[in-house]
Amino acid sequence: MKPPTHIGPYRLIKQLGVGATSVVHLALDTLDGREIALKVINPAFLDHPRIGRQNRKQLKNEAALAGKLSHPHLVATYDAVINDDISYIVMEYVRGGTLEKYIHSDNLLPLDQVVEHMFNCCRALNYAQYNGVIHRDIKPANLLLDDAGGIKISDLGAAVRMDIEQTQSNVGSPNYMSPEQVRGEAVSHLTDIYSLGVVMYRLLTGHSPYTPKNLAHLYHQIMNEPPIPPSQLRKDLPLALERIVLCAMEKEASKRFASWRDFGNELAALGHFEKSDLEVNESDKFSTLRKMQFFEDFPDIELWEILRIAEWQKQPVKTVLIRENELSDEFYLIIDGSVSVTRGSRLLIALRSGDCCGEMAYIRGRRMPRSATITASTDITVMKVDPHQLLQLSESCQSHFNQAFMFVLAERLRMSDERFSRLIS
Repeated sequence: MKPPTHIGPYRLIKQLGVGATSVVHLALDTLDGREIALKVINPAFLDHPRIGRQNRKQLKNEAALAGKLSHPHLVATYDAVINDDISYIVMEYVRGGTLEKYIHSDNLLPLDQVVEHMFNCCRALNYAQYNGVIHRDIKPANLLLDDAGGIKISDLGAAVRMDIEQTQSNVGSPNYMSPEQVRGEAVSHLTDIYSLGVVMYRLLTGHSPYTPKNLAHLYHQIMNEPPIPPSQLRKDLPLALERIVLCAMEKEASKRFASWRDFGNELAALGHFEKSDLEVNESDKFSTLRKMQFFEDFPDIELWEILRIAEWQKQPVKTVLIRENELSDEFYLIIDGSVSVTRGSRLLIALRSGDCCGEMAYIRGRRMPRSATITASTDITVMKVDPHQLLQLSESCQSHFNQAFMFVLAERLRMSDERFSRLIS
């Protein structure tokens, strides 16, 4: 029997991976032409005589999340189908692979990249918790890298809405399970904090925090024995990082970081990140956007849409946001400070608070080599927008973006005409 070439409106391209409960395919959505990841659920997982009902409930939870969580560091879920013939989840396709290859001592990421990835995971998981979701299976295999090297958290299949009754608490991968998961107790966001701490430990050291003889011994160590101090495994590890990791991995949940905000702020102190990204209350950011001329025609509800998908950054002077000839498609709105736009060694223009930069790739609808370099002339606060995330916004919001960009281009053309007129007069 030949394998199927299509499932629903999706044309299968190749198999990406096989797990105990599903097969993941790269597929083409024939309705809109985009590539997606299609996770086809093994029927035995849903029809299991003992836990099939539980598994179906878990999958329905994931289906309920489709389209409701939108964050630049969460893999988007586009659709979910659950029926007797076939069940599958339609997800964003992320090309860069997982962090699994970076948990080995001979292939570690630079420390600043680890800090940045963990900070952005805190942002995403804080957002998920605010929307009533905890993940429960944080591990390197569920942390994906996009084309630009940014992090995205995948596999909300183990996630559970906190307002839905759930009895199975020990979902998770053994190496990354918290003591309360091992004991089969109720879990919370503190469980995810522990698991992300273990991921960070492995990214920093290339080793497991425990040395078990078997699974039972691993569970005993997780519940009762302190992890090997990371600095014993990596002599050049800054003590500040070791302190953060060990706090996240405290055996008593009450001794860990109390919130993603606390965890993220500790990481932010080590990098150039805006701490307020970890705030649930984003009213200050909303008020800032509301005052900007760029957004004057956007209704309030659309500003909240934008805040959900944008990345708020604080960067020091001389930071390069966009590099000439580099292939990329993100754009930035300058919230505070100024940037210079240069081509080669020639200054083209200076942009300030309220301006945007990098929008041409979005307007042309594709990644393209950049025509200029954008460099921070002062300390800056910017809002970074991924065009792929922008496509998840309402049609009205996208239309207002297009209108705002046309105004920006018209205004820059007017300014260029004025400068040219002055030169020839």
